[in-house]
Amino acid sequence: SKTNLDNLIMDYLKGKDINFKDYVIKITDNIDLLPSSNNISLVEEYLTDYLLNKTLSEQKIYKASYRNLIIKDIFEKNISEGDYDYIVIDSQPNFSLLSTTSIIYARKVIVVIKPELFSFLDINYLSRIIKNLERKYNIKIKIAGIVINAFEKRKKIPELVINILQETYGNKLTIFNQKIRYLVHYQESISSKKEPVFISFPDTEASDDILKLFSQLERKVGSLG
Repeated sequence: SKTNLDNLIMDYLKGKDINFKDYVIKITDNIDLLPSSNNISLVEEYLTDYLLNKTLSEQKIYKASYRNLIIKDIFEKNISEGDYDYIVIDSQPNFSLLSTTSIIYARKVIVVIKPELFSFLDINYLSRIIKNLERKYNIKIKIAGIVINAFEKRKKIPELVINILQETYGNKLTIFNQKIRYLVHYQESISSKKEPVFISFPDTEASDDILKLFSQLERKVGSLG
C-alpha cells in the first residue's frame, strides 16, 4: 500500500510529484493517519546514498545532519497551513531518524510514559536528545508536559511513581492530571474495530479519558505559542 510515511519519504527523495493526501488514511472527516512501517530502516539507508549523490551532483556538501530535517522539509512543502489544526507524531524516545526528524519539525514534545520506575530513564534520555538537537540545529524545543499511560489505580507502584514524578519534575514540567487508564476498550478499538476509541466506543471511560486529555493538551500546547 502507498499509504505510509516510508513511501512518502522515498517518493520525495526520488523527486516525484507529491500529493500529501495520497499517502494518508482517512479515519474520519477530521482525522488523517500517516502510518509508518518496518521499512523505515530502509529509508535511512536510502537517505544516506541520496545525500552522497546530491553532494556529488551539486558539488555542495550535504552533511549527514541534513537527514534529520527530512520530515520538516517534506511537511512544510506539502502541507498547507489550513490543512490541519494539529499534527501529532508518535515516535520512540531515541536517536532514530523518525524520532529526531519529528522532534525538529514539531518543536513541541509530549512525553508519554507508563507509571513504572524505569520510565524516569526515558525522560532523562529524551531531555538529553532535546538538548543535543537544540545545540546542533540552533532551535528551541519545548516539552509540553508528561502524560501517564496505562495507569492502573488498584496497584501501588503507579501511585508511587506519580508521586516521585511530581517531586522530581513537578516544578519544571507539566504533569497532566488526566491519565490514560489501562482499559480493554483501547485494545479492542485497535485490534477489532481499527478506529479511534472515541468512535468505536463513544460512551466509555476509555473514550472519556482520551477526550479530556486532548482538551488539557490543547490548552497547554496553545499556551506555548
